[in-house]
Amino acid sequence: MSVREATPNVAETRRMLKKGIVIAGVGETEQGILKDRGSFQLLAEVTKITLDDAGLSLSDVDGMVTAFSFVESTLMHSTTLADYLGMTPGYFASVAVGGATAPLMAVQAALAIDAGLAEVVLCVRGDNTRSGISSSGMIAMAREMSHGAYEAPYGLTTIGGYGLLAQRYMHEHNVPQEALAQVVATQSEHAALKWNAMLRDVVSVEDVLATRMIATPFHVADCSLVSDGAAAFLVTTADRAKSMKSKPVYITGIGEGYSHQYITEAKSVEGVRDGLGRAGRRAMEVAGITPEDLDVAEIYDSFSFTPLIALEGFGICGKGEAGDWILAGNGKLGSKLPVNTHGGLIRQAHLGAMHHIVEATLQLRGEADDSARGGGNHQVPGAKLAITNGSGGILAATSALVLSSEPPSA
Repeated sequence: MSVREATPNVAETRRMLKKGIVIAGVGETEQGILKDRGSFQLLAEVTKITLDDAGLSLSDVDGMVTAFSFVESTLMHSTTLADYLGMTPGYFASVAVGGATAPLMAVQAALAIDAGLAEVVLCVRGDNTRSGISSSGMIAMAREMSHGAYEAPYGLTTIGGYGLLAQRYMHEHNVPQEALAQVVATQSEHAALKWNAMLRDVVSVEDVLATRMIATPFHVADCSLVSDGAAAFLVTTADRAKSMKSKPVYITGIGEGYSHQYITEAKSVEGVRDGLGRAGRRAMEVAGITPEDLDVAEIYDSFSFTPLIALEGFGICGKGEAGDWILAGNGKLGSKLPVNTHGGLIRQAHLGAMHHIVEATLQLRGEADDSARGGGNHQVPGAKLAITNGSGGILAATSALVLSSEPPSA
C-alpha cells in the first residue's frame, strides 16, 4: 500500500469517537469589513461568544487549537493567543493545512481529549484579511500555492490552478457553465437568511454569468470572498457536556484525503476526485452511515466548482452527475440534501471551513433560524446527520467530519 493510500484503522477511530466526543459550543462574529478590529481582537471576541454559548468561563478551558493569521502572523500562534487571553492551557496546538484546517482542528482536539491531555478544547480561527491585506498582498499569497520553480514563475495563481482543474472536469463530463452558476445562486438564497452573511442579495444563474470573468471558467461571483471575522467551536466529552448550556453535537466520523500538492502533480480529474472524496467516504465509514443517511451537507466551496467534485467524491452523486444534480435544485433548502445552508465561502464569509462546522452544529441543534437577528429561517427540519469538509491547496488535501445530533451506536 502506498503512502497516499494509507488510512487509519476504522475500528480504532470508532473506539475513540464512541467514548462520546462532542461539539458543546459554537460562535461567530460579524463578517465583512471590520476595520476597527485586529485578528487577536476578533479571536478574543469569538472566544467569549463561544464560551457563553456553552455556559463556561475561560478558566474551564484546558486546551486550545488555533489556525493561523495572514495579517498578524506568529510562529507560535496558539500560545500567543493564550497569552493574549490570559490563559495557561495544558494542551495547545496550531494547525495550518489551508482550507483543510478547521476539521483537522476538531481531530486534534479529539485526539488530545482521548489521550487525557485536555478535557475542554477551544478551536478558534479569526483574521482581518479583508481590511488588513492589500490586493497585491492577496495576489502574492495566492502564488504561495504554486510550485516555486515550475508554476509561480509562469504566473499561475490559486484561481488559475483551480480554473485548469475545473475546465478539465467540465470537458470530461460535459458540465455546463450554468451548473457552476447554480451553485452560487443556490447559496445566495441561503445566505439571504444568514444574519452575518457578507452578501445577502439573492442572485440568479443569469446574474452570475453576467459578472466579469476572472479566470476561465470562473466569473467574479463564482469565487469565494475575502472577509474579516472569526469563528470557533468547543470540543469536549459527552459526560462533561452534560453540565453545559447548549445541546451537544457528536463527532461520529473523521477522515482525510490527499492526492497531490501542486496542480502540475495532479494525475487526473479522477485522481483528484478520489483523493478529496476519500476524506468524506472515510468519515462516513467511521460513522457507519451512507450518503443516503445525510440530512445536510456543508461542503467547502472555495470556488463554485469545488462542491460539485466533492459531491461526486463523497458518493452523494455519481461521477459527472453533480452538475445535473445541482441544476435540478437538489442542493436547496427544502430538498433532500441542502448544501451550504449558510451561504458558504462564496456568500457568507471566508474563514476556511470554520463557518461550515458552526453551521452544521447549529443545524443539528435545531437552531439555524436567524429571524430574531435580522436574518431568516434556514433550518433543515429534523436534521440529525451532517457532513462537512475543508480542502487545502488546489483540492490537494481534504479533511471531513460527520456530525450527529445523537451519540454513536454501541
